[in-house]
Amino acid sequence: MLRWLAKLWKLGAQDTEPALRRRIMLVNQLGLFGAVTTVPYQLFYGLTSLSYYAPVFASNLAIMAGYLWTLWANYRRRHDSARNFIVVVVMAQLAMVTWYIGRDLGVHLFYFTLISILPLLFERARARALALLAGSNALLFWICDQNFGHATPPLAVPEVILTLVFGFSTVAAVALITAFMVLFRQQIDAVEESLTDSNLELAQLSATDVLTQLPNRRAVEAFLARWSEKPDTLVGVVLCDIDYFKLYNDHYGHLRGDETLYAIGAALRDSTRSDFDLVARYGGEEFIILLPQANHGYIKEAVERLRAAVEALAIEHRYRPDALEVVTMSIGYSQFESRGKRRAPSTREPIDAADKALYRAKNLGRNRAESGFRGAND
Repeated sequence: MLRWLAKLWKLGAQDTEPALRRRIMLVNQLGLFGAVTTVPYQLFYGLTSLSYYAPVFASNLAIMAGYLWTLWANYRRRHDSARNFIVVVVMAQLAMVTWYIGRDLGVHLFYFTLISILPLLFERARARALALLAGSNALLFWICDQNFGHATPPLAVPEVILTLVFGFSTVAAVALITAFMVLFRQQIDAVEESLTDSNLELAQLSATDVLTQLPNRRAVEAFLARWSEKPDTLVGVVLCDIDYFKLYNDHYGHLRGDETLYAIGAALRDSTRSDFDLVARYGGEEFIILLPQANHGYIKEAVERLRAAVEALAIEHRYRPDALEVVTMSIGYSQFESRGKRRAPSTREPIDAADKALYRAKNLGRNRAESGFRGAND
């Protein structure tokens, strides 16, 4: 039943902007709820004395048709007409029923429901227009409550029934306000959730290298900044550069070069602690690996594992000037040390040290690793 109703109140809302979609759905909901909540009153009139209550019964039939017309109007993309018409229909029904039966039935309490959702129905209206609409509803409530209450109503209702129906009207008016607010809150939550997912996706895309699907330089900076806030933290910094990669691109083409970059990125990622370390593309043919909570011994061991993993790929490179005929990588490494709040550490220094060690590895023959630790020259 609820799924069927949900489909009905989405009539005409497809392919519309979010603000208009919410308004269309709200008008449809108001139309459905207006028609449905009129049914108990119609049953009472029909079961009690249809001939006696014929005027209000017939009027309510016309009103229910008006409610359902708003769904058709939205379906036909006549959204403004549907919105304006349903406000008039609700106001007319409340005044009509109160005129026939009197204020003791409590139907005019639904004016408060209408007042509460006017800002949602007229989302682009100025404050003055909304105040005018709200004032009109308040005036009609006062007229119904004061003028229609003192005279004898054209149609009488037994006292017991009046008490029961007034209680029903009170509960229904409050329930409708609550239902509209809950439905609107659900729509807001859905929009916020979609926006959050989009922002997360954008953040992930902005921190991801498109080619290798590895984190990029921005992710490296964020990673180091996060670890720098922790006291007494050691992070191994490993810079890698593919040997003779320009020659590789010149002879094998950039498409093969892109495939090689992707394969090397995957090999580096598979050679580290996947849930702890960060493997990122640092630019061009350079990669950077960050190894949190790693001492000198572990960093040196990890560096050799990374170098060997790339060489083990055995990607052909016959145009390099040395004796090797496969793609290899040179590595420089150092260590980032955080001292917590005692002194803000520089993330640039260990990267510069690793970079100098990397170029030393290049000058010493490539396909090797050099340390950037202070006092080290191994």
